Formats: sequence, structure tokens, C-alpha cells
Amino acid sequence: MRWLLHLSLVAVLSSALFAQLPVSTLNGTVTDPQGAAIANAKVILLSQATGESRETTSSDRGFYTFANVPPGDYTLKVESPTFAPAELKDIRLEVGRASTVDVKLAVGKVGQMVTVQAEEAMVQRTQSEVQGIVTAGTIENIPLNGRNFLELAFLLPGNRPATNFDPTKTNTLEVSSAGAFGRGGNITIDGGDNNDEVVGGTLSNLPEDSVREFQIATNRFTAEVGRSGSSIINIVTKSGANDYHGSGFIFFRHKALQGLPATFDKTQPAPHFAREQFGGSVGGPIKRDRAWWFVSTEYRNQGHAVSVGERNFAADSIIGSSAPAFVHDYLLTGRVDFKPTTQDSLAVRYIFNRSLDIDNGSLRKPQGTAANRQSSLNRFNSPLVDWTRVISPQVVNSLIFHGDWFLNSIPAFSPDNPVTNPLGLAAGNEIRFPSLQDGANFRIPQSTKFKRYQIRDTLSWVMGSHTLRFGGEWQHLDTYALFDLYGSGSIFTTEDFAGDVCRHGSVSAALCDRNQDGSVNDLDIPIALALQSAAPTRPPVVPFYPNSYFGAFIQDDWKAKSNLTLNLGLRWEVDDVLGDASNLHKCPTLTDPDNTCEFIENVLGTHEGKDLKQFGPRLGFAWDPLKHGETVIRGGLEALLNGRILPLAAFGGSTCHNLFNPGGPAADCSATPVPGSFQPVFDGTPGSPTTPTLTSPFTGGGSVFGIGINHIDNKAKHPYVQQFTLGLQQQVGQNWVVSADGIHNFGQRFILGRLLRSTTSSSPDVTCTNGFDPCTVTDPLTGRSDVVTEIQSVARSWYDALLVSLQKRPTGWRNLRWGFNVNYTLSKTFNYSNDDQIPFNGAEDAVNLIFRSNNLELEKGYSPTDERHRLVLYGVVELPWNLAISPIWTFSSHVPMDSSVPALNARLPILKRNALGREISNGAELNNAIDVWNALPVCSGVNQIPCHAGPILGHVDPNLHFGDDFNSLDLRVTKSWTLFGEQKFQFIGEVFNLFNIANIRGFNNNNYSGFLNDITSPEFNKPLRTAGGFFGSGGPRAFQFALRNVFLAEILLR
Repeated sequence: MRWLLHLSLVAVLSSALFAQLPVSTLNGTVTDPQGAAIANAKVILLSQATGESRETTSSDRGFYTFANVPPGDYTLKVESPTFAPAELKDIRLEVGRASTVDVKLAVGKVGQMVTVQAEEAMVQRTQSEVQGIVTAGTIENIPLNGRNFLELAFLLPGNRPATNFDPTKTNTLEVSSAGAFGRGGNITIDGGDNNDEVVGGTLSNLPEDSVREFQIATNRFTAEVGRSGSSIINIVTKSGANDYHGSGFIFFRHKALQGLPATFDKTQPAPHFAREQFGGSVGGPIKRDRAWWFVSTEYRNQGHAVSVGERNFAADSIIGSSAPAFVHDYLLTGRVDFKPTTQDSLAVRYIFNRSLDIDNGSLRKPQGTAANRQSSLNRFNSPLVDWTRVISPQVVNSLIFHGDWFLNSIPAFSPDNPVTNPLGLAAGNEIRFPSLQDGANFRIPQSTKFKRYQIRDTLSWVMGSHTLRFGGEWQHLDTYALFDLYGSGSIFTTEDFAGDVCRHGSVSAALCDRNQDGSVNDLDIPIALALQSAAPTRPPVVPFYPNSYFGAFIQDDWKAKSNLTLNLGLRWEVDDVLGDASNLHKCPTLTDPDNTCEFIENVLGTHEGKDLKQFGPRLGFAWDPLKHGETVIRGGLEALLNGRILPLAAFGGSTCHNLFNPGGPAADCSATPVPGSFQPVFDGTPGSPTTPTLTSPFTGGGSVFGIGINHIDNKAKHPYVQQFTLGLQQQVGQNWVVSADGIHNFGQRFILGRLLRSTTSSSPDVTCTNGFDPCTVTDPLTGRSDVVTEIQSVARSWYDALLVSLQKRPTGWRNLRWGFNVNYTLSKTFNYSNDDQIPFNGAEDAVNLIFRSNNLELEKGYSPTDERHRLVLYGVVELPWNLAISPIWTFSSHVPMDSSVPALNARLPILKRNALGREISNGAELNNAIDVWNALPVCSGVNQIPCHAGPILGHVDPNLHFGDDFNSLDLRVTKSWTLFGEQKFQFIGEVFNLFNIANIRGFNNNNYSGFLNDITSPEFNKPLRTAGGFFGSGGPRAFQFALRNVFLAEILLR
């Protein structure tokens, strides 16, 4: 009973090992030949690279722990009276991992040293985290397309590529972990944040040669880190050593060395591609055993092409084409480590990244055109200082100061006119055809600047069987944003070509000459709506937006029994602004212009203020039931606050857009609307000013309402994720480990933009009718009335998975060694939106608008990144003749696709979001759903679910099957020559997608399937894009060659 009471008290006040900071832990038990514990044994840990040492003593139960140890190779020495001293060499400590090395002392003569090879336990006997690690040796030897460090995450179970969600991220990789989007993860480099707090995702890339170890935890995080409900990525950079070491390399790739994607029109010129990546690293001692330095740099010079669509007017079809693009990316990492005293260690690190590129713009349709591209500049500077002090053998403190300065600039792109028939229509505007996005992209120009200052302090205290850690962190962020949303004006059409429905045969071809001018061309295409910014000052600017964040934690790794470790903890977090409060202010008067306030705050009220009750408890266990050190049952549960939602604050208040012709014309070309349709049709009179056309899209049928008011809900809070895991880890023989972990994550309070339908406000400036139709708010100053998008903490998510890993560590003989990992993920993911942050266009509410309902459950559907199966194998095989083969094989099942109906500006309302390829697997099943839709009664009132409100839909090809599996084998072959002792020269050949399998996959969160998803189009389910575009991972077969010289620096510095 006392033991249970002790457990319950510690569960409230403590937490797990520090697996998500850039350090390691070594623990174990010292015993005599009979297995009895040896107390007060002297234990010394010595770095083989720098000569640094730490010392401690074993507890009365023989247990010892070294906390806050930099990753690397170590020698362990153990001494105790009456026993022979023992020395264990080549102990590998990995980032974020607690390694267990038990030491059995032998009876021997005084002064006799027993030297043995360390037999580190392969299972994690004291940790309950679900995590994976990629070491420097693996990083240096496997084929990474583009040499981006975040691709390492895709090797490990529970992680996959994320969709592109922002124009600032067109040339960065983002990671979808545990079913989440790429925005909400937490990435740290040497303990400093590498997160974009404006739009989410990562900030800076790193030279591959600077990465010492890569760790990702997908469940059961420690209390030391927070702000993520999906994953923690932890990178440690390399440091200098007592020996000079370094490398130099050049990688080369050209279009002549690769094939063409399956979706490319072979009548078009082959897309250009040429890439050189070159750089190197060098490090060594400043003063042996006292100070060291290390520098790594890399440059990518890439001229390429991006996948675009092109309207073929001769065939009235959209063909796949290419447009010129480039990437110029410079990376630099420098680090200096000092040992000023025997108790103090100081690390100073600096990262610089400058990238200039042209790529696809932000897409809301399956494809963009050449005119819809963008040019982007990213510049990043980040210094970090880490001071570690060993106060006593049992007490260690780490203090980190970190800063970030980031700039992104996306200017207006040229040329940006859409291609039309006749030429010159909608010049300078964006046209959104159902299958194609043409003209000036709706999200540029834009620019972001931010500065971050971060201080983190952690105290580790080993007290017998407890390893206590407590501390906190503070961050301050200043942001600036320029964001000209819809500044160019966007025109939404219901057809790709005037005559789509005529070719279906449902109406007479003569009816497709809607304006009756004798020609069927783009002037006859129905316009659903036209949208253009009406901001008083363009482009709109948010000049200064500060936020301060504070987090505190206490945690404990408690070895409750010799075979049971409890990981327990508690974290508390608070922000200055959105998520806990808002800095949008009421206006002192509603009759005078004032740019320093938002009148909507007067009408609907302000945020209720900071929430000081944001606690995240952790509870985990690792149990060795057989006490052999080879079997671990692990599990736990925790509650996590997800990433801050600061970027949404910039979208609170009036963004001021004009909306024209909001109903849109019917899609059946007839002279009268479809029964039940809310959509008007063409006037029918040639040149009628009441009908918007591509000649004058922003005139005629103008709406008295805008769409421009966003309001942050007064009860908006941080997203909150509950995680549960239970798993088994089993060592088989000396070199094999198998792991299996079941995971259940339930996310709450995620952000969703929904039209305001009811309010408790008593203001006369807001009008709500029935709780189902949108409310309207009138600006007292201008008299303008708008609907309001309420940014609410109401969305939820579900992720269930089984993660299985099989690992074989490198073993073999002198001329033949091999090691590999096989990782499998079985999962399913549901959520309420195709994004988890910034809402646009009211897309999250489209079906509710059609049914005039207010039922959030209608939006529950499959995540666009929902892969049911994912299998990854990677490894290194060392062969005779200094040859090495390193494969990465990735197989994943297809992702789902949505059933878009452009005339409704929504999916087919009776289906779940992204239902194709899941509950609807083929064309025949979709036709059954279409028949049900067509037979529904016409919508005639509010909250009539389901009902028919739109066009009669035709059938699709019943033989269609939805989705395409991903299958790619990447391979590196390395031939090495040893020169001048330890100098190594390498020739490297790589092939990506060896068997040239066509992998159809998109890249944006609106259509990640890569297929045309407009079920009314004659080209429905047409493949549009291969995975990675023309040149990325999973794209057409491509070869790459490289030269590499390892330890080149030693020759130069002798």
C-alpha cells in the first residue's frame, strides 16, 4: 500500500527520461560474480573523441546513472575494493536514448584491469517512448534524394511525407507523424527550436555532413519538451575531436540520367534538370582535451522544371507539361566546444541558410500553370550557446540560449497572365478552373519576418533510484507579415472548357454558346464567383506581432524495482496571445476610422484571456518481466498541448474582400436552373452587364456581402492530444531486436474556421436568424455587411496505429558485414479538415451551407495523408573489395481522394471527405452514390439532411479504381579506396526508383492523391502528377553520381 501511495505522488510531480533533448543517458547495475549489488563502486565515463570524463558512484542497490551526456563513443571504468577493476570500451550513446550497460566485477588482484567489449542492451529497459534513431554512420551511407535531413524521418515507423500547406514551404520537406499534418510537430537542433511559428513546419535545413544523430519520437514524449501532439524530432550536430577529421564531396545529376514521369505528355520537350551539390566538413582540436571546432557547408545549384498543366484548346483537354524552375541553396553550420574547467562544458553553434527558388505556387486545384508559379527567398540565422555544469557527480545543470532570425519574401511573379481563348482575358487575375489554377497566384505577394529568443534550463539530479529533472523554458517571438490574399483577384469557374457538359451529351451543343455570339470559347464558361481584395491599403501588413511563451516541467525516471522503471511527469505551458489570449483590441468608437483596433471585437467580444490551467501529465512504464534484460513491455498515456496557433492571430478582424456573383451559374447549360439549385444562370443576352464573364469578372451581380471578417472565438485554446501506447520490445540472439507498439491518439480543440451561425452578443450590429444560416455583421462606419468566419477550437482527430520494427545491428566477418532495419506501419486517420491551422474560403463548412445545417460531424472524414500500410527497409551491406550497397525500399498503400463537384464548390455532400479509395473503392460504387444524390428530395428548408441542392450528376466509368500505391527502391553503391593510412576516397553511384514504377501522388493538402478529382469532368480520375514531381523521391528512375573524400582535412592540416 505504501508503494502504491509513493507511485501516485510521484505520478503527479515527475516525468520520464529526457529522451527529447540533445543528450544521452547511460545507466546500469554493478554486481559481484554471484549477481549481488555492489554499493559505492567508483564509475568513470570517458569520451573516446575528446578525452572528457565524468565520475559517479553506484547506489546501495548497485545502480548508477550518467545524465546529460553528449552522444558519442565512450569507455566505462568501474572500480571497487576487493574486486578487479573493469573497463568496457566502445559504448555507443545515442541522442535521446537511455542505454543500459550492466557491469559484473570479478574477484582479482589489486591493480589488475579486466578489459571487455561492452555488451549494451539492445532493448530500451528504462524508457517507454516510441522512438527511432538514425546514426551518423547510416546517414553517411544511405541514398537521400536531395540530401535533406528530414527525409530520415520517413525511414522510421509512424512517419510519412506531409502535404505542402504553404507557399513558404515549396522547397522544404515536412513530416506527417501519427497522422498529423506537417505544421504541428516540434523540431529541435542541439536543444534549440527549429519551428516556423508563423505557418508551422521546419525553418532551416542543415548540411547532411553536420548531422551526428537523428531521433524522432512519435509517442510518449517526456515533460522536457512540449507543443507537439504528433512527434518530436531531435537533431544533434557534429563537434570537433582530438583528431582532425573532415570530408569533401560533390554529387551530380542530369536529365540525361533519368526517365520521364508517367503523367508527362511525351510530345512536349523533356523537362530540364541539372543539379550539383558540393561541400564538405572539417573539425579538430583547438587545444587537445580542452577545446574543439567543427564546420560544415553545402551548396545546391539546381536548374530544373516543375510539373504544370496546360490547356489544350484544340482537344479541349488539360495536358501535363513543365515550366522552368531553380533552387540555389547555401547551408553552413559551425560549432566550437570548450572545457574551461573540469566541471564546465560550453558549446557555441551557428547555423546559416539562404535559399532562392522558383516553384509551383500555393495550389487549391489539382494542378497549376506556368503563370501560377512563384519565386521565393528564405534567409535564416541561428546562434546557440549551451553551458553544462557538473555541480556534483549526482547533479548536472544545462542552460541553453538560442536565437533565430528568419526572412521569407515572395514577390509578385511575372509573367502571370492566364492563357485564354480568346487571348487576353482576365489579365493579371487568377482563374480557378475545376482542374487547373491559372494566372497570378492568389497568395502572393507575401513576406514574413520573425525573431525568436529562447532560454531553456534543465537540472538533473540522481537520487538513488530516481533521476529527477526539472526546469523550464522561455521564448519571445516578434513577427511581421505582408499578406495580399486574393489581391490579384480570383475567378472560380464551373468548367475547364466551355462545352464540357455538351461533350457529355446531356444537352444540345448549341446551348453551350451561352452568350450567343456564334462561338463556343472561354467567354461562355460559367463563373461561380469572383473574389478580390478590397483592403484599404494593399498589400495588407501586420507590422508587429509579439508573443511570449513559458513552459515549466518536473520529471523523474524512477527505477521502482530492478526490472521496472516508471516514467512520470508534468508540464505546464502558457502564452501571451492566441491560444491563451488575443492582442486584438476593441475600438474606442465605431464611427471614426481607426487602424489600431478591430470593430468585430466590439460586436462579438474579446478573448476570455489566458488559460493558466494548461497542464500536460505523463505516465509511462518499462517492465522487464523475465529479468533477463532482453524483453521489455512498455506503455503509457499522456496529454499533450499541440503547437501554438499564433499565426491565426494575424487573420483576426476584417480582411476585406469583395465577392461577386456568389451563387454561380448552373452547370447544365440549360436556360433555367436545375430544380432546387440556388445558382442563377447566364442572362442569355449577348454582352449583358448582369452576367460576369472573363472579360469583366468583377462586375455584374455583385454581392452586398463580403467574405472578409475572421473572428477568433472567445474560447479558442491550444489543441490538446491524448496519447495511449502499449508495446513489446524483444531482443533475439545477440544482434536482433523486434518491437511492436499499438498507438491511439485522440486530438481535441484543433482549429477550424466555421461560419458564425449563433451568438450570445447583444450588439445591434450582428444579425443571426435561425442557428443554421450564417449570421451577418454590419460595420457601423461603412455600412458594409459580411458573414463572419469564426476560428474555433472545435475540430478533432483520431489516429490508431500498429508500429512494428525489426532491427539487425551491423555484424559479420572481416569482408562481409551487414545491418538493416525493417519498419512497418498499419494505421488509419480521421479528422475534420484537410489542414489543422489556417482556414480559407469556408471550405470546412461547404456541405453545411448546401444543407443549410450546422452539424460539424458532416465534415468528419479521412485525412488526405491517410496511408493504411507503409513498409520501409533500409540498411548497409559491406562487401569484399571495399564495396558497400545501401538500399532504401519504400512501399505504401494509396492515399484517399475527394469527390469534387465544382458547381457545388464542395464534394459530393452525401460522401465523407476524401471517401474515394476508402468507403468508395471503384466507379460502380461511386455511381451508386450519385444515384442516391440525384434521387434526393429538393432542399426546401433549413437543416434538411440530406437533400438535393444542385445539378443532376452523370455517371462515371464504372470500371475506375481509385488510388495508386507507392513503390520505390533507391540504391547506393560505394567503392572505397584507402589512401595515406586513414584517408578514404569514394566513388558513389545512386539510383532512385530502380524499377521505374509510376507512383501517382500529389503534393498539396487539397488533392494529395495526384488524380483529377472532379467527378463531373470527362477526365475524372486522370493521373496528374507523380510523387516528387519530375525529380523527387518516388519519381521516374534517375541516376546520380558522386565523389567523396573522407578525412581530407587531416591531409591539409598536417
